[in-house]
Amino acid sequence: MKLRSLQGHFGNMNGRKIEFADGFSHLVLPNGWGKSTLCAFLRVMLYGLNTARRDTQQALSDKTRYVPQDGHAMSGRLEIEWNGRAVTIVRQTGKGGPMQDFDAFYTDTGEKCRLLTAKNCGQVLLGMGEDAFLSSMMVDGEDMNRPSEELQELLSSMAQTGDATGSAAKALARLDRWRLDIRSGRGHGELPEAQSEQTKLEEQLEQLESLSHDIAKQKEKCRSLEREAQKAQDAYERSYQAFTEQQADQESRRRVLREEREQRIREIKNRVPDEALVREAAEVLYGYEGAVRLEREKRENMPAVETRRREAIERMEKAQHDREIEVDRTTRPKIRWVAGVFAFIFGVLAAATGIMQVEWFPEMENVAGMLNTSALPMVLSALAIVCLLLTFLGSVQKPPAPLPDMDEEKKQLEIEYQRILDEQRMAASVLLEERDRVIDAGKKLSSRVTNVEEAAEVIRSAMADLQLIRREQSALGDVILEIQRGPEDDEEADAVRQQLDALGARQSEARRVLDAAREQLSRLQGQADMIGTMEEIRAKLSACKERIVQLQKQYQAVEHARQIVSSENAALQARVSPQITSLAQSYLAYLTADNYQEIRLDDQFRARTAGADGQLLNERQLSSGARDQLYLALRLAVCETLAGAKEAPLILDDPFLTSDDARTERGIALLKELGRKRQVILLSCRKSA
Repeated sequence: MKLRSLQGHFGNMNGRKIEFADGFSHLVLPNGWGKSTLCAFLRVMLYGLNTARRDTQQALSDKTRYVPQDGHAMSGRLEIEWNGRAVTIVRQTGKGGPMQDFDAFYTDTGEKCRLLTAKNCGQVLLGMGEDAFLSSMMVDGEDMNRPSEELQELLSSMAQTGDATGSAAKALARLDRWRLDIRSGRGHGELPEAQSEQTKLEEQLEQLESLSHDIAKQKEKCRSLEREAQKAQDAYERSYQAFTEQQADQESRRRVLREEREQRIREIKNRVPDEALVREAAEVLYGYEGAVRLEREKRENMPAVETRRREAIERMEKAQHDREIEVDRTTRPKIRWVAGVFAFIFGVLAAATGIMQVEWFPEMENVAGMLNTSALPMVLSALAIVCLLLTFLGSVQKPPAPLPDMDEEKKQLEIEYQRILDEQRMAASVLLEERDRVIDAGKKLSSRVTNVEEAAEVIRSAMADLQLIRREQSALGDVILEIQRGPEDDEEADAVRQQLDALGARQSEARRVLDAAREQLSRLQGQADMIGTMEEIRAKLSACKERIVQLQKQYQAVEHARQIVSSENAALQARVSPQITSLAQSYLAYLTADNYQEIRLDDQFRARTAGADGQLLNERQLSSGARDQLYLALRLAVCETLAGAKEAPLILDDPFLTSDDARTERGIALLKELGRKRQVILLSCRKSA
């Protein structure tokens, strides 16, 4: 492809038309006229304008940066020579945005060029993408002003990837950074952290299981102590009742006993909530205890259900496997091989007799005389057929009965298992609801209730007080009845008093031990609450294990990608480096008048050059002018290597900004020489360049 002319309203071009000649073209344009704009215009005409790109703080998008200064809508016209014919490409602003309307036609006939579209124009004309176009057809003089490290990185990127935006070194650095983020090798990274979290969660799960076991034992201990305390209280009340009866000497004692009973009933009634609330709370507590028993029963039955389900599945699979073996055994063909051998022998004899007229039994001439000699092959053939029929007769067994359908049984088994599992889940859900109801009922009786154990204790205490009231009322009725009957003699007052003191001490000790057990139970439950529930810990542990597996896969993928990048980079260096080195040496020798004739590129495409003394110098050891000549030679070699056999123009934007007149003349002479093989367009702001 060759450029003939371009014209457009793009930045500060203002509709000006620029024409290009074959070979070498030198366009002298003043600073600010738009040499860089012209290069951008050529790129947009070939590859289109990306309207999706937005402005950033670092750079403006092309649709903003190159808004026409003359006020016209953004548009352009490019005339080229392609495959021996003149082609005109037109891009205009339309409904899709700036430069989105595309048209391409042959200039001489106006016939539409259907091979070219808005998306594939540059790819079809040049056989390369936009990034490769910028690397193999465009040389920007601003690159000369970069620091030497940036120039070397730019050269390495173009030589390795075909563009100036990435390189194998960057890719490997990024992969190494990702690998260190996952696992650094010193206990840091996402993977070691996840493994540490897994260990911590496993320890918490083990601790929570131990606490659950201790809590169950402590609850059983509390229930046992409650029974003992209740027995002590009952014994004390019975003894006290007996004592008061013994002390009720005469009518006054009976009246004192009556007053004590009445006073105690009043005290109990003062501390007991409304009886309706207590009864309602008692019913809720009974429901909760039933839900606890039901949920425990369902939960304890689950292992047996799992075992029965697994055994049933294994039994069905074994039966099906045995049936398949039996079917295979019974349906296998049974061939009579002896009859087959005789069939083969008779067939061979029949063939030999018919073809060669062989007399197999000469001594049986009399018998042969009785039979026609020509009928002997037919007799042997008939015997061979009979033997062959006997060989396969009955070899194919009758098809067996169809295999029983195990899928329906498995389905019914799974339905039954799911039903049991749903019942267990329903029991757990009902237990949670009943627990909340117990807590709410307990809070109605006492504002200090915070958990279900305290609520149950408050409800049981209130129920016990109600029972105590009824007992006290019954005892009061007995006292009134005794008063009505008259006084009775009491001879065992001292013995009853001693027994009452002992029972009171026993009751106090039982209450003290019970309170200590309840306190220990609260501490264990508090520790378990701080850790969390079994379901939460197991869910976190499962998620942590999945995270570890994912990170291990990512680490392996990064390692694999790193090996691939390193391998491909080595292959690219082996293929590209000799071509670039050879071209760059010839260009550098031309530019420096043979002062520097040798160039060496290492595995990172860092360039060193040598003069007549053979000493290799890197870019830091060269003068700024010699360094610019080295970079230009390498840049032209990269362009030639990437372009290959494609006939594409080479455009240079002020490549001699920092060069003196002598170096500039040598550079222009080299470009003219290159113009013999491809179209070379030099844009500069001075005539000497």
